[in-house]
Amino acid sequence: MSASLARSFARTRSDASPLSLTSSRKRITPLRPKRAFEGVSLAFERSGGCRRVSSPFASRTLRTRAVASGGYGEVESEPSEPSTSGTTWFERFLKLPSDGSAIWDAPWGVKTTVSVMVVWFCLFFIVGNAVFPFVAGALGFDSTNFTQRGLAVYSFCLDIAQMFMTGFVLRQSLRAFTPLGASWFPVRWFEDKKHVRDVLLACAAFPIVVWLHGISVTALETTGLLVFDDAITTGWEQSMRSDDLLSKAFYVLLASVAAPVWEELIFRGFFFSALSAVISVKRAMIISSVVFAVAHLSLEQFLPLTFLGCLHCVVFVRTRNLLAPALVHSAWNASVLAGDFLPPLTDVLRAVFSAPLP
Repeated sequence: MSASLARSFARTRSDASPLSLTSSRKRITPLRPKRAFEGVSLAFERSGGCRRVSSPFASRTLRTRAVASGGYGEVESEPSEPSTSGTTWFERFLKLPSDGSAIWDAPWGVKTTVSVMVVWFCLFFIVGNAVFPFVAGALGFDSTNFTQRGLAVYSFCLDIAQMFMTGFVLRQSLRAFTPLGASWFPVRWFEDKKHVRDVLLACAAFPIVVWLHGISVTALETTGLLVFDDAITTGWEQSMRSDDLLSKAFYVLLASVAAPVWEELIFRGFFFSALSAVISVKRAMIISSVVFAVAHLSLEQFLPLTFLGCLHCVVFVRTRNLLAPALVHSAWNASVLAGDFLPPLTDVLRAVFSAPLP
């Protein structure tokens, strides 16, 4: 992504949100009550020399089968395997289980899911806007008057703190429901090369995000809801345009490593997965992606980031691997950062194809 293209479609009015990597001129983001299986009784009935297992509350994510073993039944539960025999093209595309069961079974209610997200959002803003500025002031630093390098280090440390805060909230909130199934928060290297293809295809859809942002910016400018000022630049944008390699390194680590980890952990790993246990996958995608976009606190980024969130959900469902959307997220953030210190693509192509032959 070229610098001129990046400046043409991305901007934010404030540096306040660590979720966003945005510039001042139209910058896009560089991208639980307890209800466990209590009271569930298994009634065993003799049938053909083995025991038939039945449950009034069948799990949506586990397939239970009775295995004859010396006249006694043995219950074995396995995670549902991806299937390509869904009832609709979208289900086949997502490789949803053919029996209609959900991928994730949340042993808690919707109130718990909502309460976890509310607690996380509150702590997110408290850590970023109160705790860290207070700590910086106690150490003798003025968080409103950092140098470029100081701001880069401060932002990186803040993202690391947000990552640990996210892990702490999830661990404490879900402790009563442990151990969780193998389908929760799955992170592993790709065993199937097709999953690598899914990641690459998702990255190939980045131009759609740029196009949606252009539509959003045009609509906001036309209606007068937002007025953009090219003269205003954010601290991270100034650092990326400077010659300070250390500042650039901290922002690259922040955008490509730290931010994708905790954002995917909370939005796809928990929120989307928990929603899909009680509503359809499509609705869970839309709701979680809208919340993901709202969390970036940027009106002109709402539409493209909603699409980007849906893209991450699709990759997550197809691969059953949280590493996949994290890589897509990292690639998006890196592509936006690259636009601030790489020469414009049009200039590169013009230089290549207009160069005189020797």
